[in-house]
Amino acid sequence: MGRALTFADATVIKMATEQFISVCTDDWYTRRRQDDEGTFFRRMATASGRKGDGGETRQGIYVFAADGTSLGYKNAGQHPDIMKKMFAEALAKFQNLPAGQREPGSILVPTHGKLDAKYTRELPADGLILRTHARILDAKGDGYVVGKTAMPGGSQASRDFIWLTKQEVAALLPTKPEIGFSYPVPEKIALRLARYHLVDNTRGEPSFWKKADIRAKAMTLTVVATTTEEIELTLTMNATLATNVDLAKAERGFEVASLGKLRYSTAKQKFVQFDVASLGQHWGDHHHNGEARAGKNPLGLWWTLAEMTKASNTVWPQGIRDKGPYLDGE
Repeated sequence: MGRALTFADATVIKMATEQFISVCTDDWYTRRRQDDEGTFFRRMATASGRKGDGGETRQGIYVFAADGTSLGYKNAGQHPDIMKKMFAEALAKFQNLPAGQREPGSILVPTHGKLDAKYTRELPADGLILRTHARILDAKGDGYVVGKTAMPGGSQASRDFIWLTKQEVAALLPTKPEIGFSYPVPEKIALRLARYHLVDNTRGEPSFWKKADIRAKAMTLTVVATTTEEIELTLTMNATLATNVDLAKAERGFEVASLGKLRYSTAKQKFVQFDVASLGQHWGDHHHNGEARAGKNPLGLWWTLAEMTKASNTVWPQGIRDKGPYLDGE
């Protein structure tokens, strides 16, 4: 909520966009990287007083000069007035730096060199990105409304992304483009969707499902229309995910059904629509996503195509921190 308040403030936005060069990075990856990028970040963070001993988090909001000189630091969750004060003090410190540290062209920023492949995730070339959202709901009459919770921000929609490779996109297409032809979603893709994207991430980072938590799943594609230029598919999904085979004893679970409409352009050789709505009963907390509502409650999810050339859609999926399991279906 502190971040939401701070970066919705008009003055903070103006300062961040006009008086600084804004950069966003994922601390989980960056503090672990064994390359020039990681070295620079750790050195700058340490100089700011955020040492991250033993590999601990170094998350926060930093202000620094091009050579890494620390000018200011605040952890997340600050009031807008606190952030404005920190920004103003950082600007004053910058103006007091020697000319050789602040004038345009005075600092040569080298190329980052070879990246640490262990902590680098590359967008799927010619693949597909889906933007995903989840939101808690409350039943009202025959429908649903935005859910209520005492957790600040918990009623807002979350955001994540699904990555599919070029080969996986091809695997979603029917071998028989005939109306009525049905076939299962490839197992590797089905596992990725179930484990990493049928989750409640509305209050923070979710704990992803283990393979053993998948108590039931059925994901089927059916051809519903074909033309010389397009194939239309229906995606149906039903899944039960729970931390105990006895659902009554499971500390966390999700019983969910999904329905989707997909359209593949044979002329463009890509999906031009990929909309999936999911609704189910979710219960239980996650390690970094606590204060869930008591008992079972409705949770809705929405997946839709993301424009791959838009920078805000190139954020790495949360689940791909576990690179092998996410991509390989383990």
